Amino acid sequence: MEMESKSTPVTGDYIAHTDGSAAEQTAVNFEDPRIKSLRLINALSYALTVMVSLGSIHTSANDEYDDYEVWITNQTLLSVAPYTQYIWYAIFLLQGLFIAASFIPSLWSSELLGYHALADIPTGLEAFQKSIPVVHYPALCASTALAVYSFFKWNIMSLAFAGSFASTYCLFNIIRYQLKHVTISPNYGNSFRKIKRWMQRRRVADEKNTLNESLNGSRDATNNGVLQYIFLKLPFELYAGYNLGWSVSLLNIIVHKSITSVLFDAVLAYVSLSALLGVGCYMMWKEKKGLCYGVGVGLAWYLFGVFFELVHPSSTVVYTTYSDVDIAAIKYMSVTFAGILVSIVALWAIKHVIKGGKRKRLDEEHDEQEEDDDDVGKFVLHGIASVESGGRRIIDEAGDGVDHVSMVIDDALDEAEEGVERVFDAMGV
Repeated sequence: MEMESKSTPVTGDYIAHTDGSAAEQTAVNFEDPRIKSLRLINALSYALTVMVSLGSIHTSANDEYDDYEVWITNQTLLSVAPYTQYIWYAIFLLQGLFIAASFIPSLWSSELLGYHALADIPTGLEAFQKSIPVVHYPALCASTALAVYSFFKWNIMSLAFAGSFASTYCLFNIIRYQLKHVTISPNYGNSFRKIKRWMQRRRVADEKNTLNESLNGSRDATNNGVLQYIFLKLPFELYAGYNLGWSVSLLNIIVHKSITSVLFDAVLAYVSLSALLGVGCYMMWKEKKGLCYGVGVGLAWYLFGVFFELVHPSSTVVYTTYSDVDIAAIKYMSVTFAGILVSIVALWAIKHVIKGGKRKRLDEEHDEQEEDDDDVGKFVLHGIASVESGGRRIIDEAGDGVDHVSMVIDDALDEAEEGVERVFDAMGV
């Protein structure tokens, strides 16, 4: 009974998995106290994180940092231009969409949120261990607020790095969970169209409107895949891409303050940029489920920030500390690596557009072929019907002829019988 109170099946609504198979979707019962509490905790965590983080960024930008002398000591070869911080507005806006998805009927039962999985998990600790996004989200908010406030207000880089590292852990688990529960397969739309055509060819006249409504509803669910990516996956992938670069920058600041060696700082900057490019390319090129867009854009944004900070420095401390060769090398490495990441994003986007257009053309050609086949079938059926009708007419006419012959024979027999009787009467028999 307890399980029944937590979830109920919805007939006719399906989720397509990465292997192309379909399974019945389970509706989420938001009257469950655990789910109601979790939704409220997530919303409050988001609101508090936005106020703390954006408040810290906004006041620091207006006041040119609370302690300018301390801020100067945090400048390294991988420091970013001030404009780069505005990506936080985009990150929090997208995370607002993630929170809103819990209140949108077409999205709140998505596997990418994870509410449906809570029905089978008895404890909160087990839910956290399974990396369910809605369970990890409060921890992500707490670590984000700690990292941002420590960096912009307290200027405690070790604490900011700890918060950033914790955010990386939460983001990694959320994205890993979502990659295992992709709800719309790239080939699902094509399979849906085949099913639709199959059903359309076999429906009867009085079922036409009912089937059309059902098929249109399924098509809306298929198109919902884009909304699911924007609302549920992009908020974490964009944050993960930028946070990857930001964590490396914080690590460089900590090392810069701990080891007073210009050469070591330069070598660490080279290694850091190369590592960022390697990790970024691996994640974007190997992953075919949309990961390239969010991670690629976030990481490229950070690298462009490094480039523009070296082109138009916020302070002269970098130019007075490091050699022109190191500055020029880091400058062109950052813009080149950013260009590579953007190119990969563009290549994936072009590839997806071309595949989508090709799939659409193939479907149109298939539809035209099926229409031709239907016309041939109609012609054959019409011919069969004509032959059948002609055969029936022949049989009917033959039957009428047999009836007429039978009637003539009967009349002849009657006349013969009457003739015989008259002969017997005449003979007096």
